[in-house]
Amino acid sequence: MLHMQLLPMDVPAELHRWLEAEGAAGANPCEMRVASGPLIIMAYGLMSIDPAERDRFWITSELGDLTASEAEEALRRWSAVH
Repeated sequence: MLHMQLLPMDVPAELHRWLEAEGAAGANPCEMRVASGPLIIMAYGLMSIDPAERDRFWITSELGDLTASEAEEALRRWSAVH
């Protein structure tokens, strides 16, 4: 989790998703990279996902990880300054 300072919008980032593992019951879920690009694009992409599904997604970057709620807050902060 990142501290909520104003993050640079153009830092390279990736959107990831937890997938249920196929096979035996109780198998561990696995992670899948969904998309990559500038942080602001990944944040908007994450916000376009159904809110009921967002807890299965997160953003990674060299600055750390962002949950859906943290990405939403980053978008609010960017909008307030620009």
